[in-house]
Amino acid sequence: MAHGIGAIKEAGLEPFAAAFVGAGYAAITFDYLHFGMSDGQPRGLLSVPQELRDCKDVIAWVRQQPRRFDINRIVFWGSSFGGMHVASLLAEDHGLAAGIAQCPCVDGLGASLQIPLVTTMRLISAALLDYLSSFFSDTPVYIPLAGDSSTLALMMGEEVVEGWARITPREGVDFPNRIAARSILSLSFNRPFLKLHRSVKPLLVVLPTWDHQAPLGAAEDAVRRAPLGESLRVSGGHFDLYKWGPSYTENLNGQLSFLKRVIG
Repeated sequence: MAHGIGAIKEAGLEPFAAAFVGAGYAAITFDYLHFGMSDGQPRGLLSVPQELRDCKDVIAWVRQQPRRFDINRIVFWGSSFGGMHVASLLAEDHGLAAGIAQCPCVDGLGASLQIPLVTTMRLISAALLDYLSSFFSDTPVYIPLAGDSSTLALMMGEEVVEGWARITPREGVDFPNRIAARSILSLSFNRPFLKLHRSVKPLLVVLPTWDHQAPLGAAEDAVRRAPLGESLRVSGGHFDLYKWGPSYTENLNGQLSFLKRVIG
């Protein structure tokens, strides 16, 4: 189970994992390199190719344990930015049984174009400053992941602040609201939804009614491009699909129904 940008496994994944386990499935959550409980310095540095390698490493680990897991029924699950990795993996790894992507960001360029131009220029300036500083310092230039419109952040708005609070761990888990600014340079050129015509296994894409954080049009296009793609439309916005959000139950029930149909 792959999380969104800058997020850790304790930030909203556990309710889904617990529900899947309760339904009789094994569920594996993990942290990307440089985040959460994973190794890697500097902290908070995102690389799309590295995250995809992390996902592949988890799948390989599962496949090495056929007595513990049914390696013929592996479903890769991703939320938000993790949905980008679902699209990439389904297009490449035909040994997977299926994929689930909720409120997915499957088009980095589309996500960048959703951001106002002035904000984009400020983010790029911070990213370039961090990149240049990395030659002289091991400490990144950080920007907040989530914030209101009064300060520069990767995701901005009252909806973001409320949603981020919804997924923030409530038991003292360290979850810094920051990301190395140069991480932005890794995002815009990844558009895995364009490769989904190569997929051969079922894909469920859970679509909110609106999405100000991930390009909804690209997610809808992903369903059309995937030969076995299907969508589940739920009410609300990007963060409403998580636990304590108004669409969580509808979202979860739809995913469980999909799993029952495709892997039993």
